[in-house]
Amino acid sequence: MSPSKIVEAEETRRPSLRELEILRALITLGKTTAAAAKLNISQPAVSRAIAQLEERTGLVLFRRESGRLLATAEALALQKEAEPIFQTLERLERARWRPVDIEANLRIACPPTLALHFLNGMLARFSMQEQNTRVHLEIGSGIDVITKVADGETDLGLIDGGAHHVGVRFIPFRLAEAHVMMLKSSHHYAREIFEPKDFDDVPLIALVRRFPSRIMLDRLFLGANVTPRILIEVSTAAAAYDFVRGGAGLSIANPFPISFRGDPDVGFRPFRPVIPYETSFILPAMTPPTPVARRFIDFVRQHQDEDGYTTALRNT
Repeated sequence: MSPSKIVEAEETRRPSLRELEILRALITLGKTTAAAAKLNISQPAVSRAIAQLEERTGLVLFRRESGRLLATAEALALQKEAEPIFQTLERLERARWRPVDIEANLRIACPPTLALHFLNGMLARFSMQEQNTRVHLEIGSGIDVITKVADGETDLGLIDGGAHHVGVRFIPFRLAEAHVMMLKSSHHYAREIFEPKDFDDVPLIALVRRFPSRIMLDRLFLGANVTPRILIEVSTAAAAYDFVRGGAGLSIANPFPISFRGDPDVGFRPFRPVIPYETSFILPAMTPPTPVARRFIDFVRQHQDEDGYTTALRNT
Protein backbone atom coordinates (compact mmCIF):
# COMPACT_ATOMS: atom_id res chain seq x y z
CA MET A 1 0.00 0.00 0.00
CA SER A 2 1.34 3.45 -0.93
CA PRO A 3 2.13 5.99 1.83
CA SER A 4 -0.78 8.17 0.73
CA LYS A 5 -3.18 5.22 0.99
CA ILE A 6 -1.86 4.40 4.47
CA VAL A 7 -2.40 7.99 5.63
CA GLU A 8 -5.90 7.99 4.13
CA ALA A 9 -6.77 4.74 5.95
CA GLU A 10 -5.48 6.09 9.26
CA GLU A 11 -7.48 9.31 8.87
CA THR A 12 -10.60 7.28 8.05
CA ARG A 13 -10.28 5.42 11.39
CA ARG A 14 -9.50 8.56 13.41
CA PRO A 15 -12.51 9.75 15.48
CA SER A 16 -13.54 13.35 14.99
CA LEU A 17 -13.66 15.76 17.92
CA ARG A 18 -17.44 16.07 17.51
CA GLU A 19 -17.88 12.29 17.64
CA LEU A 20 -15.82 12.14 20.82
CA GLU A 21 -17.85 14.98 22.32
CA ILE A 22 -21.08 13.12 21.56
CA LEU A 23 -19.62 9.91 22.98
CA ARG A 24 -18.71 11.76 26.19
CA ALA A 25 -22.23 13.19 26.53
CA LEU A 26 -23.92 9.87 25.88
CA ILE A 27 -21.74 8.03 28.40
CA THR A 28 -22.59 10.64 31.04
CA LEU A 29 -26.32 10.97 30.36
CA GLY A 30 -27.23 7.48 29.08
CA LYS A 31 -29.95 8.66 26.69
CA THR A 32 -29.74 10.03 23.18
CA THR A 33 -32.47 12.58 23.92
CA ALA A 34 -30.58 13.95 26.91
CA ALA A 35 -27.27 14.03 25.04
CA ALA A 36 -28.90 15.80 22.09
CA ALA A 37 -30.46 18.42 24.38
CA LYS A 38 -27.14 18.97 26.17
CA LEU A 39 -25.27 19.51 22.89
CA ASN A 40 -28.12 21.36 21.17
CA ILE A 41 -28.35 18.90 18.29
CA SER A 42 -31.01 16.46 17.11
CA GLN A 43 -31.44 12.94 18.47
CA PRO A 44 -30.82 11.39 15.00
CA ALA A 45 -27.55 13.35 14.83
CA VAL A 46 -26.42 11.70 18.07
CA SER A 47 -27.33 8.24 16.78
CA ARG A 48 -25.57 8.85 13.45
CA ALA A 49 -22.40 10.09 15.16
CA ILE A 50 -22.21 7.02 17.39
CA ALA A 51 -22.84 4.70 14.42
CA GLN A 52 -20.07 6.45 12.46
CA LEU A 53 -17.73 6.21 15.44
CA GLU A 54 -18.42 2.49 15.79
CA GLU A 55 -17.76 2.04 12.07
CA ARG A 56 -14.50 4.03 12.26
CA THR A 57 -13.15 2.17 15.27
CA GLY A 58 -14.65 -1.28 14.67
CA LEU A 59 -15.92 -1.26 18.27
CA VAL A 60 -19.33 -1.83 19.84
CA LEU A 61 -19.70 1.21 22.09
CA PHE A 62 -23.16 0.85 23.67
CA ARG A 63 -25.74 -1.76 24.55
CA ARG A 64 -29.35 -1.05 25.43
CA GLU A 65 -30.75 -2.20 28.77
CA SER A 66 -34.14 -1.24 30.28
CA GLY A 67 -34.51 1.69 27.92
CA ARG A 68 -31.08 3.12 28.76
CA LEU A 69 -27.85 3.00 26.79
CA LEU A 70 -24.99 1.46 28.73
CA ALA A 71 -21.43 2.13 27.64
CA THR A 72 -19.27 -0.91 26.92
CA ALA A 73 -15.77 -1.33 28.30
CA GLU A 74 -14.45 -0.29 24.88
CA ALA A 75 -16.46 2.95 24.97
CA LEU A 76 -15.20 3.79 28.45
CA ALA A 77 -11.63 3.10 27.39
CA LEU A 78 -12.01 5.34 24.33
CA GLN A 79 -13.55 8.11 26.41
CA LYS A 80 -10.70 7.87 28.93
CA GLU A 81 -8.15 8.28 26.15
CA ALA A 82 -10.05 11.29 24.77
CA GLU A 83 -10.59 13.06 28.11
CA PRO A 84 -7.22 14.92 28.05
CA ILE A 85 -8.37 16.59 24.82
CA PHE A 86 -11.36 18.15 26.58
CA GLN A 87 -9.23 19.11 29.58
CA THR A 88 -6.87 20.93 27.21
CA LEU A 89 -9.78 22.74 25.59
CA GLU A 90 -10.96 23.76 29.06
CA ARG A 91 -7.53 25.17 29.90
CA LEU A 92 -7.59 27.15 26.65
CA GLU A 93 -11.03 28.44 27.61
CA ARG A 94 -9.66 29.97 30.79
CA ALA A 95 -6.33 31.15 29.37
CA ARG A 96 -5.22 34.51 30.75
CA TRP A 97 -4.90 36.05 27.29
CA ARG A 98 -8.68 35.91 27.06
CA PRO A 99 -10.19 39.42 27.43
CA VAL A 100 -11.86 40.07 30.77
CA ASP A 101 -15.65 40.15 30.49
CA ILE A 102 -17.25 43.58 30.69
CA GLU A 103 -19.99 43.54 33.37
CA ALA A 104 -19.59 39.77 33.83
CA ASN A 105 -22.14 37.87 35.92
CA LEU A 106 -21.23 35.15 38.40
CA ARG A 107 -24.17 33.02 39.53
CA ILE A 108 -23.12 30.89 42.48
CA ALA A 109 -24.87 28.63 45.01
CA CYS A 110 -23.70 27.27 48.36
CA PRO A 111 -24.99 25.72 51.63
CA PRO A 112 -25.27 28.10 54.61
CA THR A 113 -22.25 26.99 56.67
CA LEU A 114 -19.87 27.24 53.70
CA ALA A 115 -21.33 30.59 52.71
CA LEU A 116 -21.20 32.17 56.16
CA HIS A 117 -17.74 31.01 57.18
CA PHE A 118 -15.89 30.81 53.84
CA LEU A 119 -17.57 31.80 50.59
CA ASN A 120 -18.86 35.24 51.59
CA GLY A 121 -15.36 36.38 52.50
CA MET A 122 -13.88 34.94 49.31
CA LEU A 123 -16.55 36.65 47.19
CA ALA A 124 -15.87 39.97 48.91
CA ARG A 125 -12.16 39.72 48.14
CA PHE A 126 -12.89 38.61 44.55
CA SER A 127 -15.28 41.54 44.04
CA MET A 128 -12.56 43.98 45.09
CA GLN A 129 -10.36 42.50 42.35
CA GLU A 130 -13.12 42.33 39.71
CA GLN A 131 -15.26 45.36 40.33
CA ASN A 132 -17.13 44.98 37.03
CA THR A 133 -18.38 41.50 37.97
CA ARG A 134 -21.91 41.22 39.30
CA VAL A 135 -22.41 38.36 41.78
CA HIS A 136 -25.69 36.54 42.42
CA LEU A 137 -25.45 34.24 45.46
CA GLU A 138 -28.06 31.61 46.32
CA ILE A 139 -28.03 29.88 49.73
CA GLY A 140 -29.61 26.42 49.95
CA SER A 141 -29.16 22.81 50.92
CA GLY A 142 -26.54 20.64 49.24
CA ILE A 143 -29.22 18.97 47.13
CA ASP A 144 -30.53 22.38 46.06
CA VAL A 145 -27.05 23.47 45.02
CA ILE A 146 -26.46 20.36 42.90
CA THR A 147 -29.87 20.68 41.25
CA LYS A 148 -29.37 24.36 40.40
CA VAL A 149 -26.03 23.67 38.71
CA ALA A 150 -27.37 20.62 36.84
CA ASP A 151 -30.38 22.60 35.60
CA GLY A 152 -28.29 25.54 34.47
CA GLU A 153 -29.83 27.94 37.00
CA THR A 154 -26.40 28.80 38.39
CA ASP A 155 -22.88 28.74 36.95
CA LEU A 156 -21.02 27.34 39.93
CA GLY A 157 -21.70 25.63 43.24
CA LEU A 158 -19.71 24.84 46.37
CA ILE A 159 -20.49 21.82 48.53
CA ASP A 160 -18.74 19.64 51.13
CA GLY A 161 -20.30 16.37 49.97
CA GLY A 162 -23.26 15.17 48.00
CA ALA A 163 -24.75 12.33 46.01
CA HIS A 164 -23.60 11.54 42.48
CA HIS A 165 -25.56 13.37 39.79
CA VAL A 166 -25.06 12.81 36.06
CA GLY A 167 -25.62 16.50 35.34
CA VAL A 168 -22.65 17.81 37.34
CA ARG A 169 -18.99 17.20 38.02
CA PHE A 170 -17.02 17.87 41.19
CA ILE A 171 -13.64 19.62 41.41
CA PRO A 172 -12.20 19.29 44.94
CA PHE A 173 -10.41 22.25 46.53
CA ARG A 174 -10.32 21.22 50.21
CA LEU A 175 -9.72 17.88 51.92
CA ALA A 176 -10.62 17.26 55.56
CA GLU A 177 -11.18 14.59 58.19
CA ALA A 178 -13.77 14.57 60.95
CA HIS A 179 -12.74 16.27 64.18
CA VAL A 180 -14.37 16.41 67.59
CA MET A 181 -15.46 19.93 68.57
CA MET A 182 -15.59 20.78 72.28
CA LEU A 183 -14.98 23.52 74.81
CA LYS A 184 -11.35 23.71 75.83
CA SER A 185 -12.56 23.84 79.44
CA SER A 186 -14.07 20.35 79.08
CA HIS A 187 -12.20 17.48 80.72
CA HIS A 188 -12.50 15.68 77.35
CA TYR A 189 -10.08 18.18 75.80
CA ALA A 190 -7.15 16.44 77.50
CA ARG A 191 -7.58 13.54 75.07
CA GLU A 192 -5.39 13.93 71.96
CA ILE A 193 -7.33 11.55 69.65
CA PHE A 194 -10.92 10.29 69.93
CA GLU A 195 -12.33 6.91 68.95
CA PRO A 196 -15.91 5.57 69.01
CA LYS A 197 -15.32 3.89 72.40
CA ASP A 198 -14.75 7.32 73.96
CA PHE A 199 -18.35 8.39 73.40
CA ASP A 200 -20.32 5.96 75.53
CA ASP A 201 -22.99 8.03 77.36
CA VAL A 202 -21.20 11.24 76.32
CA PRO A 203 -23.51 14.17 75.43
CA LEU A 204 -23.35 14.57 71.66
CA ILE A 205 -24.68 17.13 69.20
CA ALA A 206 -25.15 15.16 65.98
CA LEU A 207 -25.96 15.95 62.38
CA VAL A 208 -29.31 14.64 61.18
CA ARG A 209 -29.40 11.17 59.67
CA ARG A 210 -29.62 12.23 56.03
CA PHE A 211 -25.88 13.00 56.04
CA PRO A 212 -23.51 10.18 55.01
CA SER A 213 -21.11 11.12 57.82
CA ARG A 214 -23.87 10.58 60.40
CA ILE A 215 -24.65 7.16 58.93
CA MET A 216 -20.97 6.26 59.12
CA LEU A 217 -20.77 7.43 62.74
CA ASP A 218 -23.83 5.39 63.74
CA ARG A 219 -22.23 2.29 62.24
CA LEU A 220 -18.96 2.94 64.09
CA PHE A 221 -20.77 3.39 67.40
CA LEU A 222 -22.79 0.24 66.80
CA GLY A 223 -19.64 -1.72 65.95
CA ALA A 224 -17.97 -0.51 69.16
CA ASN A 225 -21.11 -1.32 71.21
CA VAL A 226 -21.27 2.35 72.25
CA THR A 227 -24.35 4.52 72.80
CA PRO A 228 -23.69 8.26 72.86
CA ARG A 229 -26.24 10.47 74.60
CA ILE A 230 -27.51 12.38 71.56
CA LEU A 231 -29.15 15.50 72.97
CA ILE A 232 -29.53 17.62 69.85
CA GLU A 233 -29.67 16.89 66.11
CA VAL A 234 -28.91 19.67 63.66
CA SER A 235 -28.68 20.11 59.89
CA THR A 236 -25.55 22.30 59.76
CA ALA A 237 -22.10 22.16 61.31
CA ALA A 238 -22.48 25.83 62.23
CA ALA A 239 -25.48 25.00 64.42
CA ALA A 240 -23.58 22.12 66.03
CA TYR A 241 -20.69 24.48 66.75
CA ASP A 242 -23.00 26.99 68.45
CA PHE A 243 -24.41 24.29 70.72
CA VAL A 244 -20.89 23.09 71.54
CA ARG A 245 -19.84 26.63 72.41
CA GLY A 246 -22.94 26.96 74.56
CA GLY A 247 -21.78 23.97 76.62
CA ALA A 248 -24.40 21.45 75.45
CA GLY A 249 -21.89 18.71 74.58
CA LEU A 250 -19.40 17.51 71.99
CA SER A 251 -19.86 17.20 68.23
CA ILE A 252 -18.10 15.32 65.42
CA ALA A 253 -17.97 17.27 62.19
CA ASN A 254 -15.95 18.61 59.29
CA PRO A 255 -13.67 21.33 60.71
CA PHE A 256 -13.79 23.22 57.40
CA PRO A 257 -14.81 26.01 57.35
CA ILE A 258 -16.16 26.25 60.90
CA SER A 259 -12.65 26.41 62.41
CA PHE A 260 -12.19 29.81 60.74
CA ARG A 261 -14.40 31.29 63.47
CA GLY A 262 -11.33 31.12 65.68
CA ASP A 263 -13.15 31.32 69.01
CA PRO A 264 -10.49 30.83 71.71
CA ASP A 265 -12.78 28.72 73.93
CA VAL A 266 -13.48 26.00 71.31
CA GLY A 267 -10.97 23.30 70.37
CA PHE A 268 -10.73 20.49 67.81
CA ARG A 269 -9.36 16.96 68.21
CA PRO A 270 -8.91 14.27 65.48
CA PHE A 271 -11.42 11.39 65.30
CA ARG A 272 -10.39 7.86 64.31
CA PRO A 273 -11.08 5.91 62.17
CA VAL A 274 -10.91 8.64 59.57
CA ILE A 275 -14.17 10.04 58.21
CA PRO A 276 -13.13 11.96 55.06
CA TYR A 277 -14.70 15.12 53.67
CA GLU A 278 -14.12 16.65 50.25
CA THR A 279 -15.23 20.22 49.64
CA SER A 280 -15.64 20.85 45.93
CA PHE A 281 -16.68 23.23 43.24
CA ILE A 282 -19.65 21.92 41.25
CA LEU A 283 -19.86 22.57 37.52
CA PRO A 284 -22.17 21.37 34.75
CA ALA A 285 -21.07 17.94 33.54
CA MET A 286 -20.83 18.64 29.84
CA THR A 287 -20.03 22.35 29.46
CA PRO A 288 -16.90 24.28 30.43
CA PRO A 289 -17.17 26.89 33.19
CA THR A 290 -17.92 30.46 32.19
CA PRO A 291 -14.78 32.63 32.08
CA VAL A 292 -15.75 34.45 35.30
CA ALA A 293 -16.53 31.16 37.07
CA ARG A 294 -13.14 29.82 35.99
CA ARG A 295 -11.43 32.94 37.32
CA PHE A 296 -13.23 32.60 40.64
CA ILE A 297 -12.17 28.93 40.94
CA ASP A 298 -8.56 29.97 40.33
CA PHE A 299 -8.93 32.83 42.83
CA VAL A 300 -10.25 30.53 45.57
CA ARG A 301 -7.49 27.99 45.01
CA GLN A 302 -4.83 30.69 45.24
CA HIS A 303 -6.24 32.75 48.13
CA GLN A 304 -7.96 30.24 50.45
CA ASP A 305 -6.52 30.43 53.95
CA GLU A 306 -4.94 27.59 55.92
CA ASP A 307 -6.65 26.46 59.13
CA GLY A 308 -4.24 23.90 60.57
CA TYR A 309 -6.79 21.07 60.33
CA THR A 310 -7.47 20.58 56.62
CA THR A 311 -5.61 20.48 53.29
CA ALA A 312 -6.07 23.29 50.77
CA LEU A 313 -5.72 22.09 47.17
CA ARG A 314 -4.12 24.91 45.24
CA ASN A 315 -3.07 23.33 41.93
CA THR A 316 -5.55 23.14 39.06
